[in-house]
Amino acid sequence: MATDVTLSETPQDDLMRRWFRPLLERGMTTCAPNLETTLAFLRVGEIELPLTVNEAEWENSWLCSPWTHYITYAREEIDRSVGPVTSALGGALLGTLGTWFRKAEINRVVMVNNWLHSTNPWPHWEAEDLPAVLEAMTQRWPGHAIVFRSLHAKESAPLLAALHRTGAMLVPSRQIWWYEAGSEAVVKSPDFRKDVRLLRRCDLKIVPHESIREAEIETLTELYSRLYLGKYSRHNPRYTTDWLGHLHRENLARFTALREPGGRLVGVEACAELHGVLTSPIVGYDLDQPRELGLYRRLAAVPVLEAMKRGIPLNLSAGVGRFKALRGGEPVMEYLGVYVRHLPATRRAPWRAVHELSTRLLAPHVQKHGL
Repeated sequence: MATDVTLSETPQDDLMRRWFRPLLERGMTTCAPNLETTLAFLRVGEIELPLTVNEAEWENSWLCSPWTHYITYAREEIDRSVGPVTSALGGALLGTLGTWFRKAEINRVVMVNNWLHSTNPWPHWEAEDLPAVLEAMTQRWPGHAIVFRSLHAKESAPLLAALHRTGAMLVPSRQIWWYEAGSEAVVKSPDFRKDVRLLRRCDLKIVPHESIREAEIETLTELYSRLYLGKYSRHNPRYTTDWLGHLHRENLARFTALREPGGRLVGVEACAELHGVLTSPIVGYDLDQPRELGLYRRLAAVPVLEAMKRGIPLNLSAGVGRFKALRGGEPVMEYLGVYVRHLPATRRAPWRAVHELSTRLLAPHVQKHGL
């Protein structure tokens, strides 16, 4: 018996209704002013997944924009990590690719399982009904690439295999760091034990979720923004106080803050559990505090401790690979599943270029250097 596949503008699942309610009621700027997209929802049997639908939106955050991800965000990374000559050469190449990608409408895309965070856990899905899903989606959006986010072998191996069988491209996107439930590598890590001792030191007060006041959410939002937009990239989502307040009030994410003796909050971390996997979508700290205070080390210990407490795995996203490896993290390559077989050759071509560049250059580079 065929599984029913439905596409709608409103979710049926209770968690999904709670998660996206303010955005459906008041618009996407409630979440982040640099996130432009249209929400939709895919239901396959008992599984429901959020979709984001885009046409162009060239100034969009990378969470919804392949062009931003592969061109403008990549340009920032090159400028930050290499010398001026290499940066100029890389910039010229990206400029040429960017012009091509725009003409080929690479941002005309439907992203599957997009919770508007960088890390999106998957439900258990054997995916034998994937052909019916792709048929329904390509009929509804015949001019859009269909992109499945946050795929990796730990959570979504059956879906990866099913996408491969349909002729989808599996594009390496980044290397994430995975902490298995009950991992001995974490327990035995001397660096992790030092971080926990530092977290529990009495010079900063640990403020649990229930003790964070509504009026303090604005400060926590500023701490996140200074780190993720000020230090890292303006193309990260510019989450609003409204959005963090929503996650806090609805217990969609569990917040932990650090308070200095004078009463000011100087750090924040938030854990979110989806489909039995813990993630850490919100981190921020006062960049003006001395490095010796170890704010990042303290905050990074929080989701690991929470995952151990709940007995579930932790996906600690990408970045600072050596730091996470020393604390028991396991490197796992994450992929985008890109289905474009229904599109004309001119629309498929940039995705094939992305696939080749990512497979031949990105994946070996991040694996070699433990990024």
